[in-house]
Order: sequence, then structure tokens, then C-alpha cells
Amino acid sequence: METFKLNYLVSGIVSILVVCFGFVLISGCATAPEKGRPSATLEVCRTAEITVLKYFMKEPETGGGPKLHFRIGIKNISDKPKRFNLSIALPEGPSSGGYYPIETKKVKNPLLKPGQELVRVFRLYFDRVPDALTIKVKEV
Repeated sequence: METFKLNYLVSGIVSILVVCFGFVLISGCATAPEKGRPSATLEVCRTAEITVLKYFMKEPETGGGPKLHFRIGIKNISDKPKRFNLSIALPEGPSSGGYYPIETKKVKNPLLKPGQELVRVFRLYFDRVPDALTIKVKEV
């Protein structure tokens, strides 16, 4: 009589373990979707063209883990010298941006000549590749 109860107990424990293992396998597949490229929304003025748009993770010199970096190139496609303002926004919060070209102490009010291209790198304090992003280029 004791072995009969023991057999039911062992088979019950084995059944519970199999069901739990099945749930672990199913939940692991459901929560790990394949990571693709982020969807990008581009809003570019008529006088500019985005020539380079790359993203990568890089360890900054100050440490603190890898951060998201963007390498973006803008080309002036108008027939007059222009200056552009770029903004990068992520739905999760962080954003970055800047002017093309950059104003320095030596060069006040710099402009991109017609047909000239400038590539810059922007760092966002974000530790993973986002699902979506918005890039806006406006003429200044």
C-alpha cells in the first residue's frame, strides 16, 4: 500500500516538473523577439539631404558602459550656402542634436557651401538600440 502512494507522489512531481519546464520554454520564446533595425522617421527640409545614417554602441572614454552613437551626414543640395539644425529623438526619452557646421570662436556663422557634405557623430546616454527614432533636419 505504501509503494502505491509513493508511485503516485513521484509521478505527480515528475508531471509538475514537465509542465513547469514547458512553461519556461514557451515563455522564453515569447519574450525574446528577434531584434531588427529601428524604425526611423525622417523629417528633412528641401535644401538638405541625409547621406550617412549609422548607429553603433561604443564605450565612452569616461567609462560607464557602452552608449548609443549616431553617425549622420548632411549635404547641402541647394544653390546657396546654408546652415542646418539636426535633432535626434528617441521615444524612450533621450535626445541629441546640433548644428551643421559647428560655430567656433574663429568661425562665426559658418555655412555649408552648395554640394558640400559634413558628417558628425552624436552620443546619446542610452544603453541599447532603440525600437524607433525621429530625425529632423531644419534650415537655420
